[in-house]
Amino acid sequence: MRRRMKTQAGVLALSLVLLASCRPSNDAKGLNSLREIKIERRTILRLGEKMPPAADFCNWTGATCSLRPGTFGGAERMSLTKTDSGLIAQFTFHYGVISAEAVNSQIDEYTRSLGRPSRDSTSKSGEVEERELEWSDSATTFDLCYKTDQNQTEAKATLLDNALAQHRR
Repeated sequence: MRRRMKTQAGVLALSLVLLASCRPSNDAKGLNSLREIKIERRTILRLGEKMPPAADFCNWTGATCSLRPGTFGGAERMSLTKTDSGLIAQFTFHYGVISAEAVNSQIDEYTRSLGRPSRDSTSKSGEVEERELEWSDSATTFDLCYKTDQNQTEAKATLLDNALAQHRR
């Protein structure tokens, strides 16, 4: 029970951290506000822009940077992908295992902030059920994915620069 409450609180905090750490835009419902995130040491990362020169917060594997633990909000893991020219094409946030109530709270929070998703689909393969929600505009796609297997749900979110999607390594 205590772990479940901690997980729910962590997911709600993470949703708020992700939204709060993104710079507000003039369009409160726009995805533009999610394109910029702040990580430790006040470093700002922006989709579609170059990595900061001193990217010592990253562990690089090819074009993918896995941020060191504790670098960003409450996510268990965060990574980003860059193009051959060094532009940030994608952010990926791994939330870990969360409760059904936390999933609903997270979806409600993003729907309030971003409006109704452009896609909300559920599929099942064997014992695994996957729900994917997507918000998209001309510049950005934001995707939430929930995989449920044996009563455990893992959550992941991806922010993608649409113009750079085809140029990733």
